[in-house]
Amino acid sequence: MHLYVAMWICGTLLALLLGWQQRKCWRLIWQLNGWRGVAQQPILWFLLCINLHPNSILDRVTQLRVYFKRPLAILIGTRVLVYIDDPAGMECILNAPECLDKTFMQEGFFARRGLLHARGQKWKLRRKQLNPAFSHNIVTSFFDVFNAVGNQMIEQFSQQPYLNGHAVKFTDAEDLLSRAVLEVSCLTIMGTPTTFTQTDDAHIATSYKRLLEISAIRVVKPWLQIDMLHRLLAPQLYAEAEKCNELLVDFVANIVQTKHRNWQLRNANGNGEGNGMESSTHWQRRIFIEQIFQLAANGELTLQEIEDEAQSMVLVSFETVSNSIMTALLCLATNKGDCQRRLREEIGRVFPQPANPEAYVGLEQLQQLRYLDAFVNESLRLLATVPMNLRHVSRDFQLAGREAIVPRNSIIVLDTFNMQRDEDWWGDNAKEFDPQRFLDPEQQDDSPADNDERTEIPLKTKSKQQQQKRRHSYSFLPFSKGLRSCIGRRYGFFIMKVFLVKLITAFEFSSDFQLEQLQFVENISLKFNNVNDILIHIQPIQNKKAN
Repeated sequence: MHLYVAMWICGTLLALLLGWQQRKCWRLIWQLNGWRGVAQQPILWFLLCINLHPNSILDRVTQLRVYFKRPLAILIGTRVLVYIDDPAGMECILNAPECLDKTFMQEGFFARRGLLHARGQKWKLRRKQLNPAFSHNIVTSFFDVFNAVGNQMIEQFSQQPYLNGHAVKFTDAEDLLSRAVLEVSCLTIMGTPTTFTQTDDAHIATSYKRLLEISAIRVVKPWLQIDMLHRLLAPQLYAEAEKCNELLVDFVANIVQTKHRNWQLRNANGNGEGNGMESSTHWQRRIFIEQIFQLAANGELTLQEIEDEAQSMVLVSFETVSNSIMTALLCLATNKGDCQRRLREEIGRVFPQPANPEAYVGLEQLQQLRYLDAFVNESLRLLATVPMNLRHVSRDFQLAGREAIVPRNSIIVLDTFNMQRDEDWWGDNAKEFDPQRFLDPEQQDDSPADNDERTEIPLKTKSKQQQQKRRHSYSFLPFSKGLRSCIGRRYGFFIMKVFLVKLITAFEFSSDFQLEQLQFVENISLKFNNVNDILIHIQPIQNKKAN
């Protein structure tokens, strides 16, 4: 009898303690959605549990979000997960000092010790230290590299047996293009030439991609971040992750250590920055790897921290850029309108005739390609490179425009993917590919055939223009915004546009696949579950003209 009483008292005390710890979470749920928010918690828990996998979670969120009032709060233990998919909410979170850090869930990311996942004051200090490596002058000095590797990429594409009308798998084209972008990353981030565009016998690029897939699983299943549980519950996945991780750590470590020795020798021989001497390769001493070597020389970084930063930066620059280019090509190939023709005509007006894919693409030329800008923005809007972003709440704060108080240790989920496809912000054709929406009114029809006479703007176009004027500045977040915006935003855009100019000049892309058929996967960056069904026809322009 006494045992039952003691158990009842202990259970009551535990329930009271748990309720006390959850009080601010329940208050937020009430403030956002009232009794409806409280009553729907069991449903939300059930939906969350059955969809905890990267292959399903994004598609399920896209389908089910419309049935719930948003922002949406879900109780998870003594924390609350807050789902946000509107521009005003995004602006509030991305500019809130309380939401600067990444969440504990992202500890599942394998490259988690560099700038990408630094927190608090450490992130602020490291970002300030690394900003000079991505300044405008440094990034524009990389155009020689972008063009040289871009030309190699075109040559490799031209040698493939699947040209001249034969369909190529999306994954095969992605492999070649991602290797070219990885070569650019190694050259510009670490100052090291490679031959990835030609071959990748060590499977470095595929290992990076596979580790991202495993990282995505560990993010949505955070218990797998504990090594013992990962070994026990998913032994094959654990072994594969360890093998890939060892390969990539050694790859970066060997480059960093070799470059560091050379850098020290150069400085010891009087060719370093310390003696005030200049050289024809002055900018090379300012690229990312040289910047962090200087920080190490000043006692601000260790060699291990240098390797961590290099690993993090190569991964992010390689994966996000290559993924962005491939999704842009997919949009181009599936578009049945005049997008490809307009792009090629615009490129032809900027570059000398006849069109030459090996022509040097510089910053001055890119600034004239306004329709290319619209095309790139629209592809990044429709198929967001990073679909979701997670933030940790370091202390209680109030959501802008609401009475809701988000408690400390909450998890914020920013759904960029669905916000950028929402009809409330992008109109009735939000899920259609339409670069026109990013053009100024005077540029909305610049084809030569229409330059001879001015025509009245249709009502439909006028409504688009009015929609564009009232569009929220945070409704489009290709490389995030706010306090923790992407340090390599300018770098990524430049690589993407240079490569696209060369590809569009050299090849015609087409596909019978429809964008509406895509099945989305949240693998840190956006992937497709039915990627093997995507076939693209790549026709060389010269061959097409000859035929």
